[in-house]
Amino acid sequence: MSGRRLVIIGGGLAGLSAGCYALASGFRVTVVEHNLTLGGVCTSWYRGGYIVDGCIHWLTGGPFDSIYRELGILPDLALRPLQEFVTYRDAPSGASVSVCSDLDRLRDNLRSIAPHDVDEIDRLIEGAVEVATMSPSIDRPPELSTLRDQVRLLGEIAPHARALLHFRGSVDAWASHRLHSPRLRRLVTHLVPDGAPALFLLMTLGYLSRGWLSRPVGGSGALRDLLAARFHDLGGKTLLHSTVDEVLVRGDRACGVRLADGSELEADAVFSTASAPETVFRLLGGRYGAGELRERMGRWSLFEPALLASFGVATPFADTPPSLLIDGIAPFEAGGAWNDHLHLRLFNEGPEFAPAGHTVVQAMVRTDYDWWAQRGERYNDEKELVADAVLAQVERHLPGITAATRMRDVATPLTFWRSARAWRGAYEGWAPQPETFTTRLPRTLPGLGDFYMAGQWVEPGGGVPTALMSGRHVAQILCAEGRREFVAPAPALEAKTG
Repeated sequence: MSGRRLVIIGGGLAGLSAGCYALASGFRVTVVEHNLTLGGVCTSWYRGGYIVDGCIHWLTGGPFDSIYRELGILPDLALRPLQEFVTYRDAPSGASVSVCSDLDRLRDNLRSIAPHDVDEIDRLIEGAVEVATMSPSIDRPPELSTLRDQVRLLGEIAPHARALLHFRGSVDAWASHRLHSPRLRRLVTHLVPDGAPALFLLMTLGYLSRGWLSRPVGGSGALRDLLAARFHDLGGKTLLHSTVDEVLVRGDRACGVRLADGSELEADAVFSTASAPETVFRLLGGRYGAGELRERMGRWSLFEPALLASFGVATPFADTPPSLLIDGIAPFEAGGAWNDHLHLRLFNEGPEFAPAGHTVVQAMVRTDYDWWAQRGERYNDEKELVADAVLAQVERHLPGITAATRMRDVATPLTFWRSARAWRGAYEGWAPQPETFTTRLPRTLPGLGDFYMAGQWVEPGGGVPTALMSGRHVAQILCAEGRREFVAPAPALEAKTG
C-alpha cells in the first residue's frame, strides 16, 4: 500500500482503537462519527444532576489488560473488581442467592437452592476454573496466525477437552438436560443472553473468581474519554456530526467516502465499524458480500433490543446490592414486549453518579424495536408511560423509590439507533450463540480491496474488550497487506516517562 491515509467510519470503541493502532503504525487517520460525541454505544449522559450510564455493566480484564494499557486506558482508569456479579431474588418465595467471586461460597449458595443438583454444580464450578486458565488469542488476528500459533492453541485446549465437551451447546440446552431444579435453571439462564453458549457462562464465573470483572470508576464515560484522548494525542482527526452516505469505490478498491452534505474524503483504505447491514446494504449498495450477509441474517439472532429506565433517587440504598436480578414477577409490558424478571443496577458503589445521599437506579428490560419506531408523535408520551410502568415494578422491590425519585430518563432502541446507529437496537450486534461464538467472521468483503470491517458485527458476542481487540486486529491486517510494520502504541506509563 503506497498511501498512508485511512478513513474510519464510526467513532465508537472499535473505530477509536483501530485509529490508535493505525496512527502508531504511521497512517494519517480521520474518524467520521455520526453523533455529536465519540464513543458509540459506550456512553453516559447528564440528566438533572445525575449521570446515566448507558453501557458497561462489567469490564473484562485479565488477558485484555495489555490492550487497555496500549490504548492508554490503564492505569489511568481506576477499577472496582466485582465481589458479586449479581444477587438473584425469587420474588414469590423471597429466596435470595449471591453469585459471588468466591467460587466455594458460590458452590454452597447454589447447593442450598438445588440440593439434587450437587454433582452438576460441582462440574459448573470446576469448569469455570478450567476455562479461566485458557488464554484467548488476542495478540494476532486469525487471518495472520501461523501453523505454530494453531498448534499452540490446540495444545492449550487439549487439557480442557472434557469440560469443553460437557458444556458444549447453549446454556439453555445444558440447563434443560442437566439440572433438576427449576429455580437453578432460571438463575443460570438469566445470567447470560438468551441462547448464549454454556462456555460463556463458565468464562463469566471463572473471570469473576480471578478478579477480572470490574466496574470502571466513572463508568462508561470515563473509559470513553480516556480512549478519545489517546486517539487525539496520537494525532488522529475527527469529523463529528457527520454521516457517511457512501463508500467510494474505484476499480473494486475503496478510495474514500461521501458524506451526507455531499463532500468527499479521499483515502488509501477505509475501515467501517458500522453495523454489517448498514455497511453492506447502504454504504456499499449491496455490491459486495450481500448474499453472504443475507444468509447469515436469516440464521443468526441479534442482541434483543433493550430499554433503559433510569431514576435519580434521593435515597442512597447503601445496603442494597449494586446488581439485582428479580425473577418470577407478574409479567408486565414495556414497549411491545413482555417481561417476567427485572435486571436492576444501583449505582451506589461510588459518589460519581449522583449527589451526596442520592443514587441512580436503572432497570434494563426487554422491548420491541418496531413498536417504538411506529409511535410517531406519541413517542415521548409513551416513554413516560413506560417509565411509570417500570417504576411501579421497581417500587415493589425497593419500597419508597417512587416518592424519592427526582429524575427519570428512558433510553429506547431508537435512542441507540439515533446516537450510535445500532441496527434495530442491537447494541452489540450478533447475539452470542454456539454457532456465532465459534465462527470467525471475515473482516474483508469478497471482491473489494482496501476495505476492512471492525467492531461488534465481526466479533459475535460484542462487548468492550472484543471491540477494542477488533480495532487492533484490523490494523494488523491493514499493515500486513500493505507490507508495513505494525506498531502498537506505547503503554501509557512508558509514553509519559519514555
